[in-house]
Amino acid sequence: MTQRFADILQGLMDNRGLSARAVSRTSARAESTILQLLQGSIPPSPEIVKDIAPVLQIPEADLLTIAGLSATPTGSTPRPYRSSAEIGELVSIASSLSNGQLRRLIDVARNLKSEERN
Repeated sequence: MTQRFADILQGLMDNRGLSARAVSRTSARAESTILQLLQGSIPPSPEIVKDIAPVLQIPEADLLTIAGLSATPTGSTPRPYRSSAEIGELVSIASSLSNGQLRRLIDVARNLKSEERN
């Protein structure tokens, strides 16, 4: 099951143009954890699946089922970000931009952040 999940995870990441680093940063999980999942050297846990599902833009219950885990909620788990689904979408879009477009996106994000402070 671990290798099957690793293959599916890799496919989901490939389809969305996400690297292990992008998934790591957006899910607040260590890059080594994501790499171990991709290698099939560690099994997916409910906590990890809950953190990476929004990044992959897949319902948490679906990814839990793919991982062979119970899709029944086990309680409230704090989210690493208040808008993790939106951040995951942003990372997915940003990963397919040209270098110039990416620089412009970073500039827009910085401007938005500085507006928030004012």
